[in-house]
Amino acid sequence: MLTIWTYIIIILINNFVITNYPFKGVEIIKLTLTQQIFEDIYNKIKTGYYSVGDLLPTEYEMLEIYGVSRAPVREALKRLQNEGFIVRKAGVGSVVAENTVFSRWAPMGGFSYHFRNKTSHIECNTIDVSIAIVDKSITDRLKVAEETPLVQVTRVRKENNIPMFLLKHYYVDVDMEKIKEAGDILYMRQFASQVLEIEFQYVDEELMACNADLQLSHYLNTEVGKALLKSKRISYNSNYEPVEYVEYYVNTDNWPYKILFSKDSKHLEL
Repeated sequence: MLTIWTYIIIILINNFVITNYPFKGVEIIKLTLTQQIFEDIYNKIKTGYYSVGDLLPTEYEMLEIYGVSRAPVREALKRLQNEGFIVRKAGVGSVVAENTVFSRWAPMGGFSYHFRNKTSHIECNTIDVSIAIVDKSITDRLKVAEETPLVQVTRVRKENNIPMFLLKHYYVDVDMEKIKEAGDILYMRQFASQVLEIEFQYVDEELMACNADLQLSHYLNTEVGKALLKSKRISYNSNYEPVEYVEYYVNTDNWPYKILFSKDSKHLEL
């Protein structure tokens, strides 16, 4: 039986924990108002609270729901639109366009396990969007003439603000301004599909080991020579024409590459 002294001790312990938090080594990540609104709507879309085709509350209604000014609501909606989750229609409002983050092959492999279990801790920063003349090995993969100018998008993906991936995307003849306007894009494939209207049907991925050079060590915050996983990935449309080439580098200490094969992916659960 709990005595009055037990309750007093519990209260004192709880008070100590609250007033002395965070503990050593624990980082509290404070979200901005825009991030809080984005995360709330994003999670409602992802979990099916809002289905494809549903009309979101109006901006005015969101001001009441979240108790904020118009600016963070508009920024959150802009990010949802840029990442392809909603379409904003004049005279109608914000309509849910997509509620799946992962493609049909995502449950089968790579880093999908981590994405599914760490979504709320992941962010991706766009470092550079520019026109680039690249190596022949890249233009060959995209089946364009050597020295064809390509749109290059460089991004760093982080977990709890710790860099895990450096990604370099290459595209032929896409609207670079749309990419720049989007800012930090969490899921590039989703954005490219919904906003750039690129069709993805097949993927050819080649994996290899590499060591961090000066650029990689800078972006991934690791020592030069660190062993990394490197991927060369080509995406194709339904006509088997290359539509995207990606090179990405991963610090696999906390993100091991994992593949699970199944005869029937419908019954696959990770």
